[in-house]
Amino acid sequence: MYILSDGKNYVMENPMKIGEYLSTTSPVHAKEFSYKQARALIQSNRKKWAWMKQYHLIGTDEEGDTVEKSVNYRGKANTYNDSSEFDMKILDDINNEAFSILELAAWDKTQLHTYRNLLGIELGRCDSAVSDIEHALQTYNHTSGGKKPQAHKMAKIGYLLAEIRDKHEKIKQVIRYVEVMQQAIDNQFTLEKLKYELSKAKFTEYKGRTKYYQVALDTLGGGSSDL
Repeated sequence: MYILSDGKNYVMENPMKIGEYLSTTSPVHAKEFSYKQARALIQSNRKKWAWMKQYHLIGTDEEGDTVEKSVNYRGKANTYNDSSEFDMKILDDINNEAFSILELAAWDKTQLHTYRNLLGIELGRCDSAVSDIEHALQTYNHTSGGKKPQAHKMAKIGYLLAEIRDKHEKIKQVIRYVEVMQQAIDNQFTLEKLKYELSKAKFTEYKGRTKYYQVALDTLGGGSSDL
């Protein structure tokens, strides 16, 4: 399957009207097409799809296959007969892109594996820290005969938990990125495919599984969880 992108934007289907397409910056909402469907959209002469002319195909299969040749190829006849001037800005764009790539560390599988292990160890430490604090609260509950801790002490515990969970969340996010980079090496992703997969790996809002998520949000003044 394939998605359509111009490098920044993607083609999505209008959820309110099947068969109508919109531009989106979110790869998560990108519509997947067969090669035939995607090619038909790009090559279509219909005015309402003219904005897709500059889009190209990105393979979304696990092997990371992409289309090597532009689907807009028409041969070389009359190539230089138009009166348009070459835009020198293209050279700057390509140079900037090349310099950006050259500045990358370009980690190999060994380096990524090392980072993944270090992150996994620290993630486990965070999990253990949260568990220890929760068990400490249970221990206090038993030893105090069910007495509630003083508010200022609970506030300190709450801040401590928040600090650890914030670190936990950041580590998990980076682990997602590392795993995508590992997949990119194994499956020989193109840069565009890698960019797409990394953008999909970004943190998404947590969805509560019980009523207590909303109860906690309301207590904290965090608003609705319907995001």
